[in-house]
Amino acid sequence: MAHYSAIPSVILMRISSLFGSALLMAAPLVTLQAQGLHEGDQVPAFTLATLNSPRPTFTSSEAAGKLLLVEFWGTWCGPCIPALLHLDSLQQAFPTQLLVVGVAADSEARVRTFLQRRSVHIPLAPLPDEQAPLYRYFPHRTVPHTVVIGPTGKVLAITEPRQITPAVVRQWLAGQRAAVVVKHDELRNPLSFFPADTSTRAALHVLPYLTGVGSQMRRDQTPGLRGRRVTFINTTLQNLVQQAYHVSHLRVQNQLPASRNKFEPANLFCVDVIVPRAQAGQLLERLRPELGPRFGVRVSVRPESRPVYVLRRLPNAAAWSPSSKAEQASWSGRGFEAEGGRVEMLREFLENMASKPVVDETGLTGRYDIRLELQPEDKMPEVKQHLQKLGLTLEEATRPIDVVYMAEAKTP
Repeated sequence: MAHYSAIPSVILMRISSLFGSALLMAAPLVTLQAQGLHEGDQVPAFTLATLNSPRPTFTSSEAAGKLLLVEFWGTWCGPCIPALLHLDSLQQAFPTQLLVVGVAADSEARVRTFLQRRSVHIPLAPLPDEQAPLYRYFPHRTVPHTVVIGPTGKVLAITEPRQITPAVVRQWLAGQRAAVVVKHDELRNPLSFFPADTSTRAALHVLPYLTGVGSQMRRDQTPGLRGRRVTFINTTLQNLVQQAYHVSHLRVQNQLPASRNKFEPANLFCVDVIVPRAQAGQLLERLRPELGPRFGVRVSVRPESRPVYVLRRLPNAAAWSPSSKAEQASWSGRGFEAEGGRVEMLREFLENMASKPVVDETGLTGRYDIRLELQPEDKMPEVKQHLQKLGLTLEEATRPIDVVYMAEAKTP
């Protein structure tokens, strides 16, 4: 099970690939209110502006006497797309008894672009307003997130699309209770599970899997902790290695047994790291000596010649204006944005979306304001078009790079 994020401050560990690959982890969607509707509650009437239905709006009253599925998803969310298509097929199978509407925390432009590439029959509603009533009725941290509303307007279930099969739909239509797994999202701030304040000089804590929270990595922005604290929630061992050695999945050879690589609770961990201010520049490196004793992972680094993408400036490209803003960057399936950022950050973003490692040969060594907006399903020609706006391009080549090998640590 994988989920995706809409929170810019969260570094995503899994996002849909632009170039045909996928990463291993994910992060949570914005949670708006800790309180919401539950099974058995009556749902207030609501209206949504839709883009691909005969009428410009969808009202919940249209579902009176029918089964209504409200599917929260995002164009940037890899698992959401097949889930949406699955529900679309259910709509075709029960055309008069079932209504499905997809609600995306996306702009109208992004949803329209999605519809140009995908044939979806169910009405889709862009709803980027985080304060919209529907988000208060059904708060959640991860998508896909499915709300099932019965013919009388009461919540029948809050679950995931994979739980909803034709047999389950028939049970609900017959007035029966369907045995679907309830989706529980942890609505508290995940950082609350690792208490710390500015008086904490150094710490390293490890907890097991945290139920109801998507995989994520957070850098604490609290004054006094900013730059010296990082927290991982429900992370894999490979991601810990990647972060500790500053590499993407494309530069890792994972030789752990398959059983240790399954994306399941037993293989996911929560890790909180705080270092003294003087060691802030080596925050992630603090994980390296812990990989063996705490997680049973042995790591070695080997130089190898590999096919790569080379990030270069286009001939006659305009000079980039330097930025004096404080360095900060965020990325998700929507794209990359930085203030006072380094090109290395952009390179890292591109590599985490690519099918080959990305090597920076732009010669841009300063700090800049950078914005690159992409669609998750963009192919290489489209990616190059977006990069051209920045005066950049990607070219295939072969370069020597460091490859990180991870294997089980030898027991004494």
